[in-house]
Amino acid sequence: MRAALAVMLCTGLDPTDAISLTRDQIEGDTIYKDRNKTQSGAAIPLGPTLRAELDRAPSHNAITVLASSKGTPWSYDGLSSSWHRFKKKLETENLVGVGLTMKGLRHTMATTLREAGLDERDISDLLAQKSPAMGLHYSRNANLAKKNAGTINIWEKEVERNREVVKPFKNTVKPQ
Repeated sequence: MRAALAVMLCTGLDPTDAISLTRDQIEGDTIYKDRNKTQSGAAIPLGPTLRAELDRAPSHNAITVLASSKGTPWSYDGLSSSWHRFKKKLETENLVGVGLTMKGLRHTMATTLREAGLDERDISDLLAQKSPAMGLHYSRNANLAKKNAGTINIWEKEVERNREVVKPFKNTVKPQ
């Protein structure tokens, strides 16, 4: 389960795309995967966090990157059942709130990137979305206070710069 959640969190792939990811779709340090839903292609760098999680996962002979505890490719229903059991355990231990979903990890990634200052086009490109509006959708709950603080700093510098510019008024009316 840990490897499956890591793939979803560290790539932004939704559960269906994550379980259908095959070993041959990873070339070097890049995942090349078309989204099942839209057929939009994604080129996702395989970062050190995900690499470490995949290296730590139990070895298996499945053609897919992710495999069930039996070493066979996950079915969506199998992954979903395992997830619900795992989530219930985490909820009981008060480690996660109610309502957490695997698909929500896609939103988590987008929100984190938006909070770090990336724009919706960058987020959409990583999530293999054709429209920047989808990057905005997936990151709509981002806390932009840090990003906006930078924007306000720029604003304040511009206001100060404009105060220093002296614009003399010309007397356009001639005295009579």
